[in-house]
Amino acid sequence: MLLWTIMPLESIFPAEPYQPDYEEITVGQSRVLMERINARQCKVVRLIATDPGEYLDPRLQPGTVVAYSPVREALDS
Repeated sequence: MLLWTIMPLESIFPAEPYQPDYEEITVGQSRVLMERINARQCKVVRLIATDPGEYLDPRLQPGTVVAYSPVREALDS
């Protein structure tokens, strides 16, 4: 099927908005914004720290996938 139109594709086929599941956790002295990938993994989105040395930690670099254990959720139930 061919679609010949001057309208942008976004107008014809609207995309579903992506709603990431962010959670802010504390690691050491800094805050880390994490995006949950699945039930056991999450990805570092942003590091919020005042110590410049913490930005050099490769475990906290944005894009790093880490294991996720929802301890707080388990305690709330």
